[in-house]
Formats: sequence, structure tokens, C-alpha cells
Amino acid sequence: MKVATKFALAFLACGILSVLVYSSVAASREAHRTEETVAEDLASSGRTLSKLALAVWERDGEVNARELVGVTDRDEEFDVRWTWLDVDTDNSYAPRAPADVITSLRQGTPANWVRIKPGGVRKLFVYVPLLRPGQRPAALELSRPLTARSQVFWTEVRDELLASTLVAAFATFLAFVLTSWIVSRPLAVVEEQARRIGTGDLSRRLPVRGRDEVSSLVRELNAMCDQLRDARTRGDAEAEKRVTTLEQLRHADRLRTVGTLASGIAHELGTPLNVISMRAKMIATGEVPTDEAASNATIIAAQADRVTKIVRQLLDFARRRTPKRSDAELGDLAERAANLLSTLAKKSNVAIVVNRHDPVRAHVDAAQIEQALTNLVINAVHAMPKGGTVSIDVRRTRSAPPASEAERDCAVLEISDEGVGIAPEHLVRIFEPFFTTKGVGEGTGLGLSVTHGIAEDHEGWMTAKSTVGKGTTFMLYLPV
Repeated sequence: MKVATKFALAFLACGILSVLVYSSVAASREAHRTEETVAEDLASSGRTLSKLALAVWERDGEVNARELVGVTDRDEEFDVRWTWLDVDTDNSYAPRAPADVITSLRQGTPANWVRIKPGGVRKLFVYVPLLRPGQRPAALELSRPLTARSQVFWTEVRDELLASTLVAAFATFLAFVLTSWIVSRPLAVVEEQARRIGTGDLSRRLPVRGRDEVSSLVRELNAMCDQLRDARTRGDAEAEKRVTTLEQLRHADRLRTVGTLASGIAHELGTPLNVISMRAKMIATGEVPTDEAASNATIIAAQADRVTKIVRQLLDFARRRTPKRSDAELGDLAERAANLLSTLAKKSNVAIVVNRHDPVRAHVDAAQIEQALTNLVINAVHAMPKGGTVSIDVRRTRSAPPASEAERDCAVLEISDEGVGIAPEHLVRIFEPFFTTKGVGEGTGLGLSVTHGIAEDHEGWMTAKSTVGKGTTFMLYLPV
């Protein structure tokens, strides 16, 4: 319900209530005034008739006086009766009034009395004393039915309601129009502005007119837009700095990994380079027959391709790239990471096994996921000084993030080792930047932190479980 309608209905309700209260009071007052008017008319007629009756009684006797009263009773709109004040109540000339009224009449004081008959019919009695020295005390009884108070009341209420309702209806209409103009229209503009802000549009400002509450609201809304715009600008700048810092951190982590891989790759390059050198010298010195030169050249080309592939893998891993997501087969990324680290693993007497189930594809940055896998596998190799097996399990599953209870479809890259394990007090801090359990000079404490950040950037998450002396398993979850 709109504000204007609410105001109009409130005005109407208050108007109707006020009219009802006023009409009730006015009707009660009018009914009482009507009774007073009737009583005054009867009293005036009674005083006039009593003077005539006393004069006739004194001049012509009691009988003629009572006849005068009887004639008046037939001619007037009210009833008039001669009563004796000294007779019993069952006498036909006895007044139809309470004892206190009769006592007052004997003392010469006029009195009024209203009798209510069964059914609520009200009748007014006015008594005017007729007192003569040495004569029986008498009184004139004038009576007239009164219009029912309820009838007077509701007639008055009806008239008051009719007049007041018209006024209330006009006031309600006026309130509706004014409220629509003063409140509803400005609020509609404010509502539309709030809706735009909710959608992220902070470009428009509302004009401020006047100094009322709506104008204050508009000013505050405009100020809020300015503050939100400034906050958005600061947030964008901070986010850009954060992304730049993360990329620098990840690149530094890749370079650190390249350093770790350098010795193993140098050893791996040594064999094909020796073969190339030896075969080339044999061809150059003519130690091989001409018909075998082509075969040796083929061997040289194959070994050169091998060297090129090794160097390309290392360069691809170390090169800084602009983050770019695309559909990728996670099993292929695991295989590439395993191949890149195979030489390093063999030097530590560690085997890397990739377990691929059904094809698992996800929308990811392949280079970042490969970097994350490389970090996890290197940590696993370092955790097994006596050798063992590192398993990379790639599969689809349903799981819930740590801060949620709702499960979702996702891919999981599970890296397990058979190493020394991680103590529980260290496991809770394992993803903190610069936290490491390795000796001085053996680790920077950035690898797992960078890997955790890569997971979060992909709207995924990481978990870890470990048993001291038996090994550790890291789970990297990615949305699919």
C-alpha cells in the first residue's frame, strides 16, 4: 500500500472517529435540550392555567375550577388533570408522582418528573401547586409524551454524519492529493535511485529541492553515492595491486621452483648433449662410413629435439603469462607436472604416479594449476628423504567448502605422499605465508600459500590431512 493511500485512510479513519464522537455528544446534548424545552413549555402553560383556576375557584367555587381544567385538557396538545395532594395514591385524583414531589408541591414549589413506561416510552409530568388558605391542597398535573431519546439521538447523529462525512471525504481527497504530490512522487524518485545504486550504477545524482525530510534523504543518498564511488575506486585500485602482487609472488615462486629443478634438468640435458657431441665428432672426423652418417645425423636430430623439449618445458613453466582461463583436461595437467618433475623425483628415489579416472575438465588457468601441482609434488618429494611414491589422483566428486554445508559438483586433485607427515600444530598453519617446517635455506614458506591463493582465485579451496610418520594428502578442489 502506498504512503499516500495510508495517509488518506488514516485521515479518513480519524475523521470518522471524530465525527462519531462529536455527533454522539451533540445528539445527547440536543436530546437533553429538547426535554428542557418541553418542560419549560408545560411549566409556562401550567402557570397560566393555575392563575385562571385559582381565580375561578375563588370566585365560582371548586367545581367550576375543575371544569375549567377539564375543558383545557380537551383543547390542548398536552394532558392536564386536577389532582388533590391529600388523597391516597390509589385515588383517581392522586398525583402520579413520587412522595418527595408531592411533599414539594404541598410547600408551594412546582416540580417536574419524568416517568419511563415499559418499552422505554418516556412521559414528562409538570406539577403546579394550587394552594388556598383554608382549602384542600391541590395541584395541576400537565403531562406530555417525550420523543424517544434514541430517536432524537440517531436523528442528530445522522444529520451530523451526513454533513461531517462530506467534509471528511473532501479532507481525505485533499490529503491524498497533497501526500501524493509532496511525499509519494519524491519517494518514487528516491526509490528508483536506490534501485540504480543496488545494480551498481553510481553515475546519477538527484536534484535537492527544499529543506524538508525528503530533501535531507536525497542529500544523504547523493553523499552515499559519492562515498560508494570512492570506495569502489579504492577497492579497484587495491584489487589491482593485490592481483599484481599475487602475480609477482607466483612468478617468484615459479623461479624458485625453476632453481630447484635446475640441477635435475642439467643432469637430464647432459646425456643427450654427450650423444650429440660424440656423433657430431664422428661424422666430422670421418670415423663412420658414409652410409652410416645419415643414421648418426638422425640420432643427433632426435637428441636435439629431446633437449629442445626439456628446455621448452622449463621455459613454459618459468615464463610470466597473463592469467587466462579455458577448458582444460585436469589429467593432462597432472601428467605434464609429473613429467616436468620426474628427473627431480628420480634423484630422490621417488616415483610419481598419476591416477586418471574418467575425463575431468574444468575452466581454469592451466599454467596456474600446473604451478600449484608442481608446488605440491615438490613438497611431497621433499617429505620423503628415503624415497617412496607420490600419487596424483584426478577425479570428480561432490564436496562442501569449509565455510559451507552445501555440497557441490567439483573436481579434486589429490596429491598423497608416504613421507614423514605434518604435526597437528603445524597443519593448522600450513597455508600461512612464510610458514615452513623446513630448515633455514631449504624453503621460503610461499609454495603452499601461493597454491592456496590459486585455488581461491578459481573459486575453489584446499584441505590437508596428515599422519605423522605415514604421510600427507593435499586436496585441491576446483569447480566444474
